[in-house]
Amino acid sequence: MGEDKSSLPNDPFAWIFRASLLLLGTAIVLNLAVAWLRPITHWLAGAAVLIAGTWVTAAIIRWQRSKY
Repeated sequence: MGEDKSSLPNDPFAWIFRASLLLLGTAIVLNLAVAWLRPITHWLAGAAVLIAGTWVTAAIIRWQRSKY
C-alpha cells in the first residue's frame, strides 16, 4: 500500500526540479487550451444558455402539469 522509501528521491533538488517541470507543463497546456478555446467561447456560452433555458422551461412545464 505505502510507497517504498527507496523509490522516493532523496535529493531535494531533484524533487523541486520535477515539481517545477510539472508546473511549467501545466501552465503551457492551460495557456494552449485557453488560446484554442477563445475563438469559440461565445458559441459555448450560447449553447450553455440555450441548454439551461430549455431545461428550466421543461422543468416549469412539468411542474405546472403535475399540479393538476
